[in-house]
Amino acid sequence: PLEERALEFTLKVETRKLRRFLRDRTCTIAGDVIAEGIAKRAKLDGTLAFRERRLPYDFSFRGDDGKTYRFRGQKDLNWFALAESMSTLPASILDESGNEIGRAVVRFDLRSDTASFIKSFRLQLAR
Repeated sequence: PLEERALEFTLKVETRKLRRFLRDRTCTIAGDVIAEGIAKRAKLDGTLAFRERRLPYDFSFRGDDGKTYRFRGQKDLNWFALAESMSTLPASILDESGNEIGRAVVRFDLRSDTASFIKSFRLQLAR
């Protein structure tokens, strides 16, 4: 696709078991996605993994047409350009057959979003 369209999402990242997270370094994610031409606003769910110098994002959502779409992206950490590599997420959007129907470069605005991002962290201990 050569046409540019807006894409926005919000995530809640959580892990319920610390031991499991320390072993597989994967969290569940849930939230909302707005994908112009695909979904006006849809619930998403998937995973965010913490690998050596990589943060792979993988989530699914239902489009306005009732079909399931998948977002797959990965941040590749570069210690010499840490701010840029942490704030840029190249990704693909796939249809139900796994065919790429779009590409995205999602950017996190470091100036306006960092404070609220840090304040959003919560540690909840299981009872």
